[in-house]
Amino acid sequence: MNTCGMKTYASCQGHGFPVRKLLPYVAFMAPLPLAQRLARLVREDAESLSPRLCWGWEVTACFNSQFRLCWRLAPESPRLYRYRYWRKTLDKDFQQLCLLIKYSAK
Repeated sequence: MNTCGMKTYASCQGHGFPVRKLLPYVAFMAPLPLAQRLARLVREDAESLSPRLCWGWEVTACFNSQFRLCWRLAPESPRLYRYRYWRKTLDKDFQQLCLLIKYSAK
């Protein structure tokens, strides 16, 4: 994300079992058009007939402690119920998200 104009400032890999006990997230700062592009990418994937991601992801807006607009990327729910017990589905999604972001910037 940092190589594509977004600046990450916090993240968590997620913890617990099942996987969704404490889900991972990435908090970042980016201009509105970049955040919109990322939100569009994850939504289009979620609505696709052949999605690349195992989880539905969401980009949400928030304010940091200096009241600057920031963004949070986090999974919402797994496509298949069994994915909530399989950590590798999130690891795969992180790799896919990196590729989606990288190639959408071109």
